[in-house]
Amino acid sequence: MIARDHVITIGRLELSRRWRVLKENTAQMIAIAISALFLVPVAPVAVVGVYLFGAGIASGDIETPVTLARMGFVYGWLFVAVFGGYRTYAAALRPDRLDGYLTTVSHRELLAGLLFAEVTMWGVPAVAFGVFGSLAFAAGTGSVLSAPFLFLTVCTTLTTALATGFIVALLVRNAGVRSKLLTRLRSVLFALLGLAYFGVLFTQSFASVLEPLYRVLEPTPIGWYGDLALVGSMSEASLVRGVGTVLVSTAFLLVSAAVLPRLAAGVWYADGVHIEHKAEPASSSAGANRLSAVLPQPVLGVVAADWKRARRAPITLTFAIYPLFLLISPVSTAVQTGTIGRGLPLWIALFGPWIAGALFALNVVGNEGAVLPATLLGASPGRALVGGHIAAGALLVGPIAVAATVGLGLASSHSAGAVATLAVSALVLAASAGPIATGIGAIFPRFEAVSVSRSTKAIVPSTVAFAVYSLVLFLIAAPTVVGHSSFIAGAIASAVNPSQGTIRIAGTVASCAFAVVVGLLSALYATRSVERFYFD
Repeated sequence: MIARDHVITIGRLELSRRWRVLKENTAQMIAIAISALFLVPVAPVAVVGVYLFGAGIASGDIETPVTLARMGFVYGWLFVAVFGGYRTYAAALRPDRLDGYLTTVSHRELLAGLLFAEVTMWGVPAVAFGVFGSLAFAAGTGSVLSAPFLFLTVCTTLTTALATGFIVALLVRNAGVRSKLLTRLRSVLFALLGLAYFGVLFTQSFASVLEPLYRVLEPTPIGWYGDLALVGSMSEASLVRGVGTVLVSTAFLLVSAAVLPRLAAGVWYADGVHIEHKAEPASSSAGANRLSAVLPQPVLGVVAADWKRARRAPITLTFAIYPLFLLISPVSTAVQTGTIGRGLPLWIALFGPWIAGALFALNVVGNEGAVLPATLLGASPGRALVGGHIAAGALLVGPIAVAATVGLGLASSHSAGAVATLAVSALVLAASAGPIATGIGAIFPRFEAVSVSRSTKAIVPSTVAFAVYSLVLFLIAAPTVVGHSSFIAGAIASAVNPSQGTIRIAGTVASCAFAVVVGLLSALYATRSVERFYFD
């Protein structure tokens, strides 16, 4: 038997823990606040849209309301199932103090408590929207009977989608704890999924992904939710399909109630597979051998350690890809139009160095964590740490940034001279971004680990350091952006009368000079900060 008090207590405790973790993550709080600024105004607009949809049905202005309703509920079900399943896999199935839970309550009660927390997080906004949306829809159609049917559809869609997400997440977890192959390939699979997600996001090809899924799900009981939602408002909606989807959904939830505890027990009580990693000396790799002729051994050791950490736990570097989100608009425009605009090479020339500097060099002292005392006992620890972190980011991202800038510049309407000056700026900025980041990271260090996912903690640069570094790099790159912007450079040329080529060269020289000077001063400060560091 499942004790209801245990389930509610576990659910409330899990919600309070999630809120506490969220409050401790300043960057995530800021991101959620920004998202709320966009989402809060959307809710009233959505309710108004539901009212207009109902009014359109009543007036006959909407020709295919059943098809539109089916499409809306299929896409809504997919959204909850996918993101609910991801949350379940990444967070919900691994609560804090799992062993303590399982020694005091049954796994069924623990699973029910976690489900209670998830349903609360999704259900509160969904029920609120369901109530107001149902009333608005009834007002639009002029039929009181349409309100309860729409509200029932919203609740049924939410519960079946969440149950599906839990089942899929538990199946994946069960496969992962029993298969060495899947455990070894986990990082690769997640990297491929991430690339696919960003590919769809950048190319704005959501329709090509969602339309096949809709065609598959539309004839199923998931598509029948559209009929159930419209049963009380129009005769074209199939009452048989509406009743059928309620019966099928109820049966699915009953089966899920029996299957989910078994799957959860298979994950929580399993003695998972163990993968042993053989340590290899840094000098054994071909890349290290090539770099050993250029870099001193202490610097090479730091480079090898940075790259090894990135390969083993790439999720700890996700903060450095935030600039890529700003490329969504120019990249999607280039994909949709089939032409490379003048602005895209400029964005790449700026964001490539930005990532190169932030990747490893923005927290030179804090990155060492528990090995910091041993590091400080080495010979010239400041030069080794600062130089190693700078080289790790510049060698990894710099060539890609320069090559992408040149390639996109040649494919755009930029002249050959503009591409050359832009490539010089990208090269110098990529080489100087790391030194610039080191000093800023030394001023605003972070020594404590923060949660980068529910199960992973890592020492990442502080939010203040990331913001200051971004601002400084933008200001340094501003002359290059101005000199290569046709609008701004053209306005300056018409006002002062120099050629645009002269303006481009002047902008490149100014940005390069500022980058080198600021980078040298910043790296010098970081080196002294490391060598003079002491423990309280």
